[in-house]
Amino acid sequence: MRVLVTLSPLMYREAIALSLHRHHPDFEVRLAPPEAAEEQVKDFRPRLLVHNDTDGLDPEVLRGVSFWVELCYSDGMDAKIGVDGRVEEARDISTEKLLRVADEAAALDDGS
Repeated sequence: MRVLVTLSPLMYREAIALSLHRHHPDFEVRLAPPEAAEEQVKDFRPRLLVHNDTDGLDPEVLRGVSFWVELCYSDGMDAKIGVDGRVEEARDISTEKLLRVADEAAALDDGS
């Protein structure tokens, strides 16, 4: 399964990618800076996108991603979680919760 992590700062991107890789070594995890998120979503076509709410990503781009986690830097470390069109909110999101979203995405992955 393909996962794109576009968080800022770089250390956050790397830490999330490492957690995802340790939890699912078979995942193809790609890192990109926030300003490259839109292009990377179109080119890489991730099943899961992890990004932040201040990256300026066009909401239309998110419609093409089945699963996404948006860290709300502008509101502490809460998150919005998109799962096949529905949106949930997570207060003070943990790595464990993020990994559960990744597990759900992997379980429903159609191989694309």
